[in-house]
Amino acid sequence: MYEVEVKASLKDRNTVKKKLESLGCKFSPVLHQIDTIFIPEGAVFPPPLGVPVLRVRKSNSQYLFTMKIPQSSRQDCIERELEITDGEKMIEILKFLKYQQVPTVDKKRIKTKMGDMEIVLDNVKNLGEFIEAEKIVKTKNPDDRKKTQEKLFTFLETLGVSKKDRVIDGKYDIMLYEKFGMK
Repeated sequence: MYEVEVKASLKDRNTVKKKLESLGCKFSPVLHQIDTIFIPEGAVFPPPLGVPVLRVRKSNSQYLFTMKIPQSSRQDCIERELEITDGEKMIEILKFLKYQQVPTVDKKRIKTKMGDMEIVLDNVKNLGEFIEAEKIVKTKNPDDRKKTQEKLFTFLETLGVSKKDRVIDGKYDIMLYEKFGMK
């Protein structure tokens, strides 16, 4: 399974949210998510494609452990995820295993579904507002996954999201790193 996504800066969250609601979308309650992210010791940051990225996500009171391996881009990943009961213990384990921590992402997120697409609206501390659209696909063909990304972005455009606001290959941890360094 591959997670294929697109992302853009969001200029007018309320208008986009209203458009999605007019299409029948219902939003989740606000999730406060704190992502503690790790890469293998000695790997450069941002890591090159193919290098596994591990994440411990605290989402309100739930913890998830995720592995992502970027494929043709950072928004085209092999992803595996499971719920864990003790996120702090998992972070401790990753540090003992010599994984290096990269910038932590702190965000408020609301989610909705539209067909087989998940759409999220994020407010990321120190970065601002964003929208993501993602799909889980089975195709191993990277060209097919790129076509899926284009279809996802075409959908975002119908909501008023501009091509100039698209964040190509962006991940919040990398955007924070580019803004603040390794903090």
